[in-house]
Amino acid sequence: MIIQSTFYPVSRLLLGIFVLIAASLYSCNVQAAVEQPPIPRGVAMKSWQENGRDGRYLLQVLHGSAPETGKRITGTVKSDTDCDIDAEGLSHCHNVIELANGSRITVIDTHNMHRYRCLGEGDRLTLIGINGSWIMGTLSKK
Repeated sequence: MIIQSTFYPVSRLLLGIFVLIAASLYSCNVQAAVEQPPIPRGVAMKSWQENGRDGRYLLQVLHGSAPETGKRITGTVKSDTDCDIDAEGLSHCHNVIELANGSRITVIDTHNMHRYRCLGEGDRLTLIGINGSWIMGTLSKK
């Protein structure tokens, strides 16, 4: 009887720790699932899983100035980094793009790289400003 009462508090403590760890893991998974930025209004794309289809990439400007809404400019991809996959199978690659006017922008390319390839160094793009920090990049035919 004494042995049983000694283990009872320990088992409650272990159960409590297990519940906290499980809740923490669940919380991380739920948070990861909602970390995707919302797709801007007017973009013909239902989910980030479609980004890159037909060589069209919705990009968010992280550093530098996005072209004005509707303005076209060409650019060349200079780098492709930070392409780790998240819980939803999406990568949030960072690309530095040198624009035709000589300036550079850094963009985030949220896409499923198992479905559509990453933008790579040397890729030429036509970029169109959508709104705010959002641009649409279309790969040029080689």
